[in-house]
Amino acid sequence: MSFVSKEKTAPATWKVTATISAEAFGKQLAVTAAKELEKITLPGFRKGKAPRAMVEKRYGQDVFFQETLDALLPGAVSDALKEAELEPIFRPEGLEVPEADLEQGVEFTFTVIVQPEVSVGEYRGLKVEVPAAEVTQEDIDARVHELQHRNARQAEVDPPRPAQEGDIAVIDFKGMLDGVAFEGGTAENHELTLGSGQFIPGFEEQVLGRTPGESFDVNVRFPETYHAENLAGKPVVFEVKLHELKAEELPEVDDDFAQEVGEEYNTVEEMKAGIAKELAESKTQQAADAFEHGVQDQLVNLLEGEVPEALFDRRAQRNIEIFLDRIQIPLERYLEIMGEDEEAFAARMKAQSVAQVKLELALETIADKEAIVPEEDEIEAEYQRLAEEYKVELARAKFAVPQDEIVKGLQREKALQLVQKAAEKTAPQE
Repeated sequence: MSFVSKEKTAPATWKVTATISAEAFGKQLAVTAAKELEKITLPGFRKGKAPRAMVEKRYGQDVFFQETLDALLPGAVSDALKEAELEPIFRPEGLEVPEADLEQGVEFTFTVIVQPEVSVGEYRGLKVEVPAAEVTQEDIDARVHELQHRNARQAEVDPPRPAQEGDIAVIDFKGMLDGVAFEGGTAENHELTLGSGQFIPGFEEQVLGRTPGESFDVNVRFPETYHAENLAGKPVVFEVKLHELKAEELPEVDDDFAQEVGEEYNTVEEMKAGIAKELAESKTQQAADAFEHGVQDQLVNLLEGEVPEALFDRRAQRNIEIFLDRIQIPLERYLEIMGEDEEAFAARMKAQSVAQVKLELALETIADKEAIVPEEDEIEAEYQRLAEEYKVELARAKFAVPQDEIVKGLQREKALQLVQKAAEKTAPQE
């Protein structure tokens, strides 16, 4: 094998050209032919006894070329990568063999992607905005009011009055497109909370001010991005009948209410103290999450250098596969439920993957610069954690996950901890 050339065709992407000598090709061809001849039968010869020359004359001189190439190319590609001093992060792609004959040998090309050359700006002393974790009386009152709504009962508005925001309107409706009822646009005794934004923009506003027993038309236009293509952007008319209005009756905030909210509470004071504790824990976690995400976002922005698009695409595809495996429904069904088109979904997953890849590259670069190397006991502990998480034997976990992957993961984790420790938390700017 002889390495010929390498050409950079994109960021961290190289096209390699190499050759297999005529001598090496001829030797392997003889070995391949001897093995394949044992399977061939020609008229006048027993199986496996036909001369190679006659087989090649009958089927063509290149009859054994493909099997020969299959035997030679893996080793030839590996040798070419060593001579070209390239370490691919994915398997070589785009293998092409434009020439292969006994006189000239074999010329072949392939493409590989290597680790991109990147750097990270000043990552020590990052300033990260973090929301305050203090719990105010307003926070507690808002949670109590929320609990009142959760425990409210519905009562018919009496005496009757015009519908107002916050009312629950009990309605029949039938949607008409060009005078014809469309699928999914009809319901009876449907309960609609006015002001909730559950229906098409403009629908609920046209119910406000109506009184029970009234029939009326609601004229709206479906959004351009509506999931049903036959309705997207179309003006429609809903024939509506308002049967009754219901309103929430909030319970009094007393000891009975506190006991209904939680078995651990006996009094309003105990309930509010419990709410304050829950809110404090929640806000503390939110602040911690905001700090971590803020650090990660800044590291992504600090990454410098060109990253091959293939890294983003491969991560996006893997993320999609993991996502679909988790939700256990076809992508088409998911998109239908969410009212999202496939292009928007793919763009969202791609953006997520770009951030993930850039963050990993930034952390790996920092780990290399800081000479971060995990201890053996840390590697062992991570294998033990994986074994427990997936409920497998430790030996099986070690067999399934290469140690270099464990090491890289620990390096990234330690690099992130280093950056976080050096970062400064600041109050959000008003």
